[in-house]
Amino acid sequence: MKTALLWLQRLFLVCSIAFLVTVFLQNRTDIVSIFALASYSGLATAILFWVLATLVMPAIAFTILRDRKNSITFRTLLSIHLNRIPSKFLPGGVWQTFARVYDMKNIGISKTDISLVVLYEGTYAIILGAIVSTLGIYLFSSNELYSTLASILFLGSIATIPLAHYFRKRSFILSITAYAQLTAVCTVFWVFSAGAFYSYMSAIGMVVASDGVFLTVVYYLFSFVVGFVSIFAPQGIGVF
Repeated sequence: MKTALLWLQRLFLVCSIAFLVTVFLQNRTDIVSIFALASYSGLATAILFWVLATLVMPAIAFTILRDRKNSITFRTLLSIHLNRIPSKFLPGGVWQTFARVYDMKNIGISKTDISLVVLYEGTYAIILGAIVSTLGIYLFSSNELYSTLASILFLGSIATIPLAHYFRKRSFILSITAYAQLTAVCTVFWVFSAGAFYSYMSAIGMVVASDGVFLTVVYYLFSFVVGFVSIFAPQGIGVF
């Protein structure tokens, strides 16, 4: 079974590369014109930021599992995360999570602890991102409609916090130290991912000067959150 899955992964990788090459060939005129005017240093910076964001992501699982007294290393979780990246781009956006759950189960992590990892990976960073982005839009956007909607969504994000009482009854609450670490990890992830977005958009000349760095980043963060929580939509569809 494992051999068959390995070959399926290799086949998927080949098909993905073939698909990308086909898209580039079909749209080569537009792509060449865009990148002829692009800043290559900006593109390199965007790639660097996104690589760093990818390397930070396993720290969420590491923080949770360590708080639950698991002896797993960050290196092991990073290896699992990187090896399962191709699954992230299958339709649905959840297959990397399923693959990582399979890997964590195989190295002896309990179902409860794995459930906690999935729960917090799918909620903590998104709630934090929603709170920061909606508050930022409310305070700094000159569009009255955007500000009004953002204030409503900000209150809705805050309203999710009492769910902690429900999680406590299910023994899903972590230590205060773990929450502080999760907040730090998620903040670093958002900084890196927002930096990648801004660097890329700046490199191809698509940043609106009137918005400025902060508002551009806040809009990106909000659209990422919307895309992530949209039912049956690829994660991040709001950005595209």
